[in-house]
Amino acid sequence: MNDVLNTKKIVQDAAAAEKKNQIDAAMQILRSGLKQFPGQQELIIALAQLYEKLKKYPEAHSIYAKLVDKEGKTSPVAALGLARCFLALSRFEQARKLLAPLYQQSPNSAEVLIGLARCAHHRSELADAGKLLDKAQQIEPNNRQARHERARLQIANKEYNDAISTLEKNIDRADPYGDSIDLWIDTLKNQKRELYQREKLREFTRKYPQRPEFIFGLGLAYSRAGEIDNARAALGKVSKMLPGNFRILYELGVVERIAGNIEHSNKLFEQVLELKPDHAAALRTYGLELKYSYGDKEFTRLNTVAADMGSMEIMDQLQIHYALGKAYDDVAEYPTAFKHYEVGGHKKRKQDTFNEQSSARMFEVMKALITKETMSKVGQTGCSDDTAVFILGMPRSGTSLIEQILSSHPDIYGGGELKYMTSAMENIDILERRLKLGDVEAAFPYDLNARYEQRGQWYMGMLKSLAPKPYKRMVDKMPGNFNFVGLIHAILPNARIIHSRRHPVETCLSCYRILFAEGHQWTYNLNELGRYYRRYWDLMRHWREQFPGVMYEVRYEDNVNDVEGQARALIDYLGLEWNDVCLNFYDTDRPVKTASASQVRKPIYKTSTNRWRKYEAYLKPLLNEIGDLVDQYEAELEQSSHGTISCIEISS
Repeated sequence: MNDVLNTKKIVQDAAAAEKKNQIDAAMQILRSGLKQFPGQQELIIALAQLYEKLKKYPEAHSIYAKLVDKEGKTSPVAALGLARCFLALSRFEQARKLLAPLYQQSPNSAEVLIGLARCAHHRSELADAGKLLDKAQQIEPNNRQARHERARLQIANKEYNDAISTLEKNIDRADPYGDSIDLWIDTLKNQKRELYQREKLREFTRKYPQRPEFIFGLGLAYSRAGEIDNARAALGKVSKMLPGNFRILYELGVVERIAGNIEHSNKLFEQVLELKPDHAAALRTYGLELKYSYGDKEFTRLNTVAADMGSMEIMDQLQIHYALGKAYDDVAEYPTAFKHYEVGGHKKRKQDTFNEQSSARMFEVMKALITKETMSKVGQTGCSDDTAVFILGMPRSGTSLIEQILSSHPDIYGGGELKYMTSAMENIDILERRLKLGDVEAAFPYDLNARYEQRGQWYMGMLKSLAPKPYKRMVDKMPGNFNFVGLIHAILPNARIIHSRRHPVETCLSCYRILFAEGHQWTYNLNELGRYYRRYWDLMRHWREQFPGVMYEVRYEDNVNDVEGQARALIDYLGLEWNDVCLNFYDTDRPVKTASASQVRKPIYKTSTNRWRKYEAYLKPLLNEIGDLVDQYEAELEQSSHGTISCIEISS
């Protein structure tokens, strides 16, 4: 009797510590209790459930397994715990085998019904999953897990607004359902509703200031928006609330990397890897700053973790493939490096949908619809503000380098890669035809039919809100704005537009070797990548022909060979006085939220050109698509080196 009372007291003490976010203390209380009362089922289950809450499912599974006897029998509570672990580890058939007999014993158990619904969902039996959830919610109308699974089902059925509403019922409360927060954030991100997400998270942090989930979510939102000071403050606050949490430490490491604090960032990643040695994203991101060597500690650690890649979730496998690609490139094992990029790209391409026909159609719409003739017939004037500077082109074409040089100037603010222009353009009217850009968060509702001047003013308001003080020039370095050159000129006729160009194969290969945080689905297959590049090439030719003089064009290779000359020409194009600080651009303290975060903080090195030759043997699919464009670009470079054309081309 005393043992039972003591066991209950231990569980209560652990629960009290957990409620105060003292997770390590709760775990120690339970472990000490098991030493005192070994084999006590209540303590074992409490410890396993704590590991579940920490999302350490393999550890939780091994603890639950202690309650299985030699004949494979266990209590319903332990069987349910094992089933939950199997579901979390995507081992759905093993979960179903445990849940099926539990359903026979307890057909009105909401938890069992929800587990079976997840298994049905995994088998794409969505109707059956819906019926199981209906029954579970009839039994327990406010069951948060059932509501969460309902939202997952709505997402599978592409009922995104319904899913967001369902998830918010689990979130807007003092005891939010953590998994629903993650799914809500991902869903809004995929629906390009970042502005809505940030406003709701601000609201939740005001309503529930002691909930770390909301502060963490807001920190992530700030980080993705490039608001580094806000991100650092939010993540730092939640790190104090939950010390030693590897997820928070990882995101802090990402923020410090963007901010240019590479040494501090690496220390945070090292802490993450001490807590979780197989943290795939930390291994990849940390490895970006390393120069791997055979047999060194980092190379050995990465390959040791990779040996168990088959048991990882697919997104972790992707991280490891790209990390291995970088490592084997460092040690000059190019066949192995390229194989990892190829396999990683193939897996990523299967994860993300990419409708190449739809993508190609948008290029054709732009060329057909946005011409000098049509824009003259529109008869609208844009916003006259001349502050904005757009740096655009293909990703990995040198846009970050140009922004870093410009942002070193005291009169120029670098805003990074901003998504505002796409929102400003959505639903824009061109001779009674509305432009639809896809799943973007429109700045103006469709029925408003906002005028071009309004769109330009909205964009400038968003851009200027980022800076702590007024600047003469403010930079938007979103490469994908190359799609909108004619429209940018229409709504902001006095904006400066800089087109960054780089060798076609260097550009494409650099894209291919990167696991992008979001979008860019066309980069993971060499043929699709080549066809996309050709469409980009053709669209830029269209802009030159239709809007001569609007773009200022710079080649990356010229920037490398003549830093000062090119920098002076750029500053002159922006109408500003030269400042020698632009030559020390690598010392400029500002966020860089791209794959070039560390590269632009080093002096320019000429080895960054002509690196693609070491992979040439593997690039036949790409070269088949763009070989003639390579010849054209190399001919330009050859002419330039002989002084027959200017190093910087201005289309005027």
